[in-house]
Amino acid sequence: MAIDFLLSAAHLKRELGEELFEALVSSNNTAAVRKFAEELVKLGPPTEMTLGDRAYDILGILKGDEKSVIGHTMVSRAKEQNAHNGKEEREHVLKYQDQIPAALRGKVVLVFTDDRHPDDPEGVYCVGWDGKRWVKDWRWLDFDDWRGRYRVLRRKSPQP
Repeated sequence: MAIDFLLSAAHLKRELGEELFEALVSSNNTAAVRKFAEELVKLGPPTEMTLGDRAYDILGILKGDEKSVIGHTMVSRAKEQNAHNGKEEREHVLKYQDQIPAALRGKVVLVFTDDRHPDDPEGVYCVGWDGKRWVKDWRWLDFDDWRGRYRVLRRKSPQP
């Protein structure tokens, strides 16, 4: 846990720059930082990210007041959103996992609908947080509980 905090702080310092980071961690700003953090939590997880040279939209699969859908519906919606990714994209995400926003840890599972399990084409690969790092796992499409935490990625740049 302490290592995760130190890595997150180092990443934040690198992203903000020395001056902004020092202002953020100053004990004079505790109340303002708390209020800001509370607002960030209300916003929910990020809806876009950049990993290496690729930018992505992070898209949900549910519509309206749905609580879950079956796997084949999830795949259809990924295709409709041009977010039907395979093994190459999954490998890129894992290669640059240190750039995945920390706010997504334990909150989302990224689904790669065109990356099928070799022993079962009804199994799709996913990337989820295991408490220490992002790891590959797979789920059956027959699984009828594809909830809001499952997300797909639509690449914005550079295009393949």
